[in-house]
Amino acid sequence: MTMITKTKAKMIYDDLKRRILSGELKADVRLVIHQLAVSYDSSDIPVREALKELAAEDLIEMSPHKGSRVKKLSVKEMQDMLEIRKNLEPLAARLAAENSTPELIAALEGVFHRSEKLAEEKNYSEYSNVNREFHQLIVEASDNTYLKKILSELLSNERRTKTIFDLFPDIVTVSLKEHRQMIRLIEAKKGQEIAELMLMHKSRSYGKLQDYFSKLSHEANE
Repeated sequence: MTMITKTKAKMIYDDLKRRILSGELKADVRLVIHQLAVSYDSSDIPVREALKELAAEDLIEMSPHKGSRVKKLSVKEMQDMLEIRKNLEPLAARLAAENSTPELIAALEGVFHRSEKLAEEKNYSEYSNVNREFHQLIVEASDNTYLKKILSELLSNERRTKTIFDLFPDIVTVSLKEHRQMIRLIEAKKGQEIAELMLMHKSRSYGKLQDYFSKLSHEANE
């Protein structure tokens, strides 16, 4: 493969991955090599290489007879992601508090005020996006390379599914209340206290979504 082909394949891979993780390309959408090549002004070879990379990351499924499709997250995969977030985000929050700066507090306050407005408008879909932004700021502030890598990927993958606020909009009020508390605890550098609050925050979501996923599994087996 030439350097130009490798560069083109990387560009196509990056864009398709972004579109999958953002939810623009939904589960089960077919990815036809020739059509993608035309849309990216490319030959088939870079597209094929990009699809292989996406398949290696479990974002798409490739079949000799059915072609390529955006992979649908299984209930088990969604449960696994939630469990990791429940256990790792308290650590990220504790580290963020230890690394607290006025700039971080200002950024969190800005996101919080946007989320308040969206809650008032009952725009739960956009609230979910801003909620991810709030948690991503905390993850980034942990300043732990591996923690950031793991949690950032999980937060991105959340866009491929319905979020808790789409399913249970009634918890927005308590979510906002706890986000306000988190900002104050980070500002005060109270690492242990925010870790405990984050665990409670994520455990509530985990419990509600576990019930929802159990219902999905039961319906699928009927």
